[in-house]
Amino acid sequence: MYLRNLFYIRMNQQSFLYNFLLDPSYKLWRYAALILFFTIISVNQAIVGYKEIIPVMGNKVYWIVLNTILMYMVTVYLFFNLVLRFLSLGQYGRFVLMIILCATLFTAIPNIVYAVYQEDFDLFEEWAIVDNLSAFIIFLLCIPGVVLPVFIRNWLLSDQRLNQLKIKQKSSQIEQLKEQINPASFFKVLHKSGTLVKADPDKASAMLMKLGVLLRYQLYDCNRPQVLLTAEKSFLLNFLELEKMHAIGFDYSITTTGKVDNIFISPSLLLPYVQSVVNAFNGHNETRRIDIEVKNAEEQLSVTLRITGLEHIPRLKEELIKVEERLDTLYKDRYTITVSDQQPDGEIDVDLQLHMK
Repeated sequence: MYLRNLFYIRMNQQSFLYNFLLDPSYKLWRYAALILFFTIISVNQAIVGYKEIIPVMGNKVYWIVLNTILMYMVTVYLFFNLVLRFLSLGQYGRFVLMIILCATLFTAIPNIVYAVYQEDFDLFEEWAIVDNLSAFIIFLLCIPGVVLPVFIRNWLLSDQRLNQLKIKQKSSQIEQLKEQINPASFFKVLHKSGTLVKADPDKASAMLMKLGVLLRYQLYDCNRPQVLLTAEKSFLLNFLELEKMHAIGFDYSITTTGKVDNIFISPSLLLPYVQSVVNAFNGHNETRRIDIEVKNAEEQLSVTLRITGLEHIPRLKEELIKVEERLDTLYKDRYTITVSDQQPDGEIDVDLQLHMK
């Protein structure tokens, strides 16, 4: 990842070179540079390489140079439109084979010309073997260099699309996890308030008002990337108060330690954590209590739940799996959750540690 970011930075600093090699608006200029490149090679080959046989070739040397340029261009065109597909499809063996064939063809051109216009030409002389071998190696290096800008552009575009898909996937996972938050509890509240409309309308109205506050927070504030810890705490208080109103025998307390006013966390983070405990409670227990301690110390936020009246620890751990899925998406390796049932009064502690940086 570091090398990739460094590559982006260096390429953006050299904006003209970056645009010239990769920007579609420079396409004609790239083709013009390519034609100029092959023209220089062909003219150099005619003047230097065919120096000994130019008197024999006469005016035909111009046709040879022109045909050489055309053959180079046709080969490169076929290379761009056909051979690069092997590279994009991961067929690297075929791609390398085509490079070798092109290098062999380009190396063979001057040998064919010499064989036609020089009667005593011997392909297997020492100087010819060394010259052809060096030319073959140069072509092997030059041909990938010609297609490298196209490959880099395709790689960058693919990499950008992949990053966008990862971002969309992560956002989708977060939204799906948000949808999993407290629907069961909300339906219970609605059912309970419906049964209290005639018997206790004031309590039913209070329950619905608190439910409305929770829904507004979830619909609006939860769309932000981060929210204040104090706002999340208020959201949690409303949920616990609502739970206390409709669940007989349930009680809670929340205490804070340290400076928590300016702490930002991901939205709807504490509620599923606490709700996992509420869901794990046995409804037949007379006493059910959660004591919550929120502590901020040296860029580490801890949320400890001391649970009274919980009988099924395996069910609690099963509920916490959903919380860990959400934390994996939001905080990756910057959190820990531990469950301890070694308290002297039979209480259970669940401890969440978040590394804020």
